Amino acid sequence: MLPPESMAHDLQFQALLASRFLSDLALQSLLFAVLIATARRGGTALEASLVGVAFLAPGMLLGLFGGAVADALPKRVELAGAYLAMGALCLLLPLPIGRGFAAQLMVLFAVRVLHQVAHPAEASAAPLVATQEKLASANSFLSLVSFAGEVGGKALLAPLVVGFWGESPVTVMTGLLFLLSALRVVRFRPLLPERPMPRRVSRPHIGAVTAALHWLVRMPGAFWMLMLAAMASTVGVALWMLGPQYVQQVLGVDPEHTFYVFAPASVGVLLGLLLAIRLLHERLVAAVGFAIVSGAMSALGQISAVTHVFGWALVIEPPRLSEQVEMAGLLSLFIGLGMTLAAAATQTYVGRHVPLAIHGRVFAILGTMKDGLAMPLLLLLGAVAALVGVR
Repeated sequence: MLPPESMAHDLQFQALLASRFLSDLALQSLLFAVLIATARRGGTALEASLVGVAFLAPGMLLGLFGGAVADALPKRVELAGAYLAMGALCLLLPLPIGRGFAAQLMVLFAVRVLHQVAHPAEASAAPLVATQEKLASANSFLSLVSFAGEVGGKALLAPLVVGFWGESPVTVMTGLLFLLSALRVVRFRPLLPERPMPRRVSRPHIGAVTAALHWLVRMPGAFWMLMLAAMASTVGVALWMLGPQYVQQVLGVDPEHTFYVFAPASVGVLLGLLLAIRLLHERLVAAVGFAIVSGAMSALGQISAVTHVFGWALVIEPPRLSEQVEMAGLLSLFIGLGMTLAAAATQTYVGRHVPLAIHGRVFAILGTMKDGLAMPLLLLLGAVAALVGVR
């Protein structure tokens, strides 16, 4: 179905796509297994928020330095090493500490520390194999597989594994997925040479980080693109972290059935990618994506009223599901659409307008902004939800 000139036919790019899909699938499966375990044992929304803080804290503390490392090392070596270490942590760390809830939380935190190096390297690898004309298409494919991995891990793989075997086997499964991701990324060989950084910023110290920050200060357009994407992601992070609590307390179904609520987000991802490829005005696309995510998130909080007013829009009615569950699934489609628009537009903007030598640090700044905005919001929402309810 793809045209012959599509980036998806390039073998180097396929290796990058496969690696990113598997790593996101593994990371989000591990996260959601911990969240499901929290909801199942009667944990409050505040406890779920604390799990989210443990997931986000490494990005807030180490994200900028991870970006400096991403710019200083060859992408293939860096990604393969990070994925191998993440897989080893998932498989070996539970041996001395067990496989309970606290052990899973420690594994999640340790993996996220290493992810601060892998993520900016993933995000900045596309320009090494794609021309300027194909960069938007390449970033759209990367956004597709990344979000597919996130949705697959949260809404499908983790709930299925937990439903059949419990939470403990998830760490073994994610370890194997990280190792498989490392095997894929070794096939990635950039077509363009990776130019060495200037000597004064060739190591991951504070000067390497401030060089990228100074560039952003001089380019306010790029800064606001990162801010829009970070705000849209923050709303999405809050939804994912409180998702099992919302499904259990508001919709009245078991947390392992979260799939029925959030799986339609994958359809929104496809729609968002189709629009992002065709719409060239990145700032407008990012702003529209942020507005869609915000509106759909607010509608989830008014699910009864929204179902009463817009119930006629539920043309597909799966058996044994209430109208509120169906409406929540429809709203998640728009959340997937908005998040994809904001993410794809930002990634394309950075790829086109940011110097290649600081790509890793700029994407690390974006990750730090996402985590920094999400952490206080999660704690605030968790505390309020513990008092007045998740709805």
